[in-house]
Amino acid sequence: MARELCSHCGFSVKTCLCDSISIINNRLKIIILRHPNEEKVTKNTANLLNLGLDNCQILAGESEQDFLQLATLPKATTAVLYPADNALCLDEHTATATADAFKQSLTHLIVIDGTWKKAYKMLQLTPSLQGFQAVSFKQIPQNKYVIRKAPRADSLSTLEAVAHSLKLIEGLDVTPLYKLLAALVDKQTQHMPDNVKARYL
Repeated sequence: MARELCSHCGFSVKTCLCDSISIINNRLKIIILRHPNEEKVTKNTANLLNLGLDNCQILAGESEQDFLQLATLPKATTAVLYPADNALCLDEHTATATADAFKQSLTHLIVIDGTWKKAYKMLQLTPSLQGFQAVSFKQIPQNKYVIRKAPRADSLSTLEAVAHSLKLIEGLDVTPLYKLLAALVDKQTQHMPDNVKARYL
């Protein structure tokens, strides 16, 4: 029998997050390229961004033909959040005036939502992404999303990566996003047996 879902947040009625949603009015448009395998993952955080941000869009797919909309984005003011070799560090305090001006001029931020392996493959299968400046972080914030394990020490959930980016680019108070993430962790673990919960918390 299918679970009854909340018509607003999309989570099951038992794990509804509506009471924890507080929308942030972000200027920077967040465009999430989500791998199809992530769409039905309960613990996927892209859905939370769609609920908690005023300016956010999710595009599902894994290659160029799925993301034709990228061709309409302004190359000069759009960036891809990915730790490429030529990535501009958003938290680099010794950034040049040119780099700082670029950060302040950003209008769109593309974020790839998937495992590291899938994200890399999506990057390779979507050549148009190479036309945008890559941005990343020099210092990775502590991962708060403990219920989804990642193989790399520098891993952040999509929500955490976007929240940190918005803080660095717009200077926004992104506490509402972290509270929404905490609510998800709480709802997802409250029904776990203690021995299972201990693996994460």
